[in-house]
Amino acid sequence: MARCSVCGEVVNVDDKFCSSCGAALVREIKNNASASEKKSNNPQSVQNKTGTVKNRKKKISTEEVKNTKSLSSTKLFYLILFLILIGAVLVYSSGIFDPAPPAVSSQQADLNNPHAGVDLNHLEQISSLETTIKKNPKDFQSLLQLAHLLNDSGLKERAIEKYNLYLKQFPKEADVWVDMGVCYFETGRSAEAMSSMEKALKINPKHQIANLNLGIVNMSAGNTDKALGYWKKAIEIDSTNEIGQKAKELIKTH
Repeated sequence: MARCSVCGEVVNVDDKFCSSCGAALVREIKNNASASEKKSNNPQSVQNKTGTVKNRKKKISTEEVKNTKSLSSTKLFYLILFLILIGAVLVYSSGIFDPAPPAVSSQQADLNNPHAGVDLNHLEQISSLETTIKKNPKDFQSLLQLAHLLNDSGLKERAIEKYNLYLKQFPKEADVWVDMGVCYFETGRSAEAMSSMEKALKINPKHQIANLNLGIVNMSAGNTDKALGYWKKAIEIDSTNEIGQKAKELIKTH
């Protein structure tokens, strides 16, 4: 709405002439337009626009800071991951996770032993020996041969059974105590393995294979000092043969 500049009557902005006095309303509309232009040129309006631009700039600046922090966090993450990988490689290469070395039976050390290297292909021979022992329970040599054959074929529990039967008749045979101890160790029964091999050392303190194997069993059980002590004894007994060389190697690697 607007007012006529002549008579002061309220008229519509769209009217060209005053309905009361008939005066032209063009000038009044221009004045209104002028007022509108003044409003658009108002410093406060410009200030508001400027403020909007400033706020936009401030917002962009905050996002840049966030991006910078994000990049820094990513670099730190990869640095920590790299350090963890390096640590894992060092721990693995130190040999901590290496499996315990295999124990050595007394018959393996004897290159002339007829039972060395026997496997499951000799089931027929095992069956034959069992038949012989059933017919003659006092054939203790066949009993010992059967125990060795079962041991070499991987039938450790059955070998332990036969070794025990033999040792009841011949408890002073250190080699047999060692061989039975190896069977215990290979079936995860470390306590029985130690006990069996210690009995061999009571019979013969200089039994080199018993010392070597007791070192292996104790090392697998976490008894490092005892293990090193047994290996040193094995070297003292004979440092030049295969058993002595193996003891030296075990000391170096542990």
